[in-house]
Amino acid sequence: MGMVSDMKELVQDIASSRQDRAERLGEIKEEASQTREEAKDLLKGFQASRQELKAELKEFSDAWQGLTPAKAKHVEKAAPVKVRRNKKWQSQKE
Repeated sequence: MGMVSDMKELVQDIASSRQDRAERLGEIKEEASQTREEAKDLLKGFQASRQELKAELKEFSDAWQGLTPAKAKHVEKAAPVKVRRNKKWQSQKE
């Protein structure tokens, strides 16, 4: 009878281990999902901050050059500044 009880205990341990692994896998998936959402929110925040900074820099640049908003739009339409990026000339507008 000792072998039967040992086998029964072994089977219970295997079943218990499988259930524990399945539960842990579910927890890991949930943590990964939360981390992805947090990363998306962080990137959205960075993008918003970048857009605000871009607008401020444009405003300060125009003010430094002595341009009014109307003149700045006129200058921007007339001749966009060209910059060199990756061995090609591209417009600076983004």
